[in-house]
Amino acid sequence: MKSISIPGFWQRFLGLTVLLVLTAACGGKEAPEEARVRVEGGPPAVQDIDVTLRYPIELEAAEKVAVSPVAVSGFLTSVLVDVGDKVRAGQVIAMVDCREYAAQRTQAETAISRWQAQEEETRAQLGRLLAMDQNKLVAPAELDRARAAHRVSEAQLADARAKLSEATQRQGYCWLKSPFDGYVSERNLDPGAMVGPGGQPVVTIVKTRDVKVVASVTEQDAPKVTRGAEVHVLLHALPDSPLRGTVARLGRSLDPKTRTLTVEVDVPNAQEVLLPGMTGRAEIVVGKRENALLLPVTAVLNLEEASYVYVVREKDGKPRAHRVQVKLGVDRGDWLEILEGISPTDQVILVGRELVTEGTWVEVTPPKKAPTEEDEARKDASVSSLVGEKEGSDAEEAGAAGDDGKGTAEKATPAQATGSGPTNVAPAKNETPQAASPPPAPAPKPQTKAAQ
Repeated sequence: MKSISIPGFWQRFLGLTVLLVLTAACGGKEAPEEARVRVEGGPPAVQDIDVTLRYPIELEAAEKVAVSPVAVSGFLTSVLVDVGDKVRAGQVIAMVDCREYAAQRTQAETAISRWQAQEEETRAQLGRLLAMDQNKLVAPAELDRARAAHRVSEAQLADARAKLSEATQRQGYCWLKSPFDGYVSERNLDPGAMVGPGGQPVVTIVKTRDVKVVASVTEQDAPKVTRGAEVHVLLHALPDSPLRGTVARLGRSLDPKTRTLTVEVDVPNAQEVLLPGMTGRAEIVVGKRENALLLPVTAVLNLEEASYVYVVREKDGKPRAHRVQVKLGVDRGDWLEILEGISPTDQVILVGRELVTEGTWVEVTPPKKAPTEEDEARKDASVSSLVGEKEGSDAEEAGAAGDDGKGTAEKATPAQATGSGPTNVAPAKNETPQAASPPPAPAPKPQTKAAQ
């Protein structure tokens, strides 16, 4: 096989060409410019707070009675009320067939008439014999028989009167009455049902002018709760009407099944808006803590069994996100108390936590404040004034707005105009960090007060 020889010039030319091709194909790319993430942050809010225990609660009627016959049995002849009816104390709500007791009363009345006449006759006979005995005109045996006959008639009369009283009382039990002013919450039986002592109640009456908040406190928290402790209550059905009361009653033993302690709070209900069975949550105040550090729940990252927040620390001359572990304290719903991990001067990422990781370059802006009622009023006034303007003025404003938008677009860079590409903005200098807006007070102004 013959070898092909290539002149030295062409060898150098081919080598240079290959080198240029490889350089163009494998030329090194410049490292991408580091992007900066814009977040909202500031120091934690510092506030005196109540140390509370939060538990689910349920409203119960202050008084609740299941009405059923006490000492009589029979068939229901009528039920005069239904669920939701308002009743008064002593009002008849149902009747039991008591013809048997009516007959017993009639018999007792007849017996009383008979024995009363007998007693009067024997008393008169005894009186005559006693008068004759003063003159020794009557035998002692005859006088003894008269005394015995009078005693028998007196005993029979007393027995008849007792039977009349019993029959009258039993007949009275046939009219089932409401024990207090309230409402019918349940109706269990209809006319024709057999009722008696220990059987199913006919109706249930509840007193709702006063209700009680009932919570079950765990065994660990039971020693912390004391009678008279302040309680804040928020019902699911009335989220805009918080209640405030104090602990009125504490169970003196734990429930053997649930190992919890029953806590009750009395709440007046003059308007009868609160209904037994409503649910919600209660915060029982067990202490105070001054200068507590608070962060919104959106700033806290929960991983497995630990909690973290991102704080801003200088590194390589740039503000960067740094994750620190924190210890949580009181849970106030939208806000969490931080016991350990940060200081009052730390700049914490409050909004945008999910956009950063350890070491992310960040630009921190102060947190946005929620609009106040005055801001909303001014906004409404502005909208109202705009509604009354003429269409011609609206058109002129629209045209002016279009011109302004065009001018702005011309001045903006392509990346800014399209919204694409990383945002590289110089960090603000000499800017004082703004603290997170403090949470509202633990409990708004109460609508009602608990009975002491």
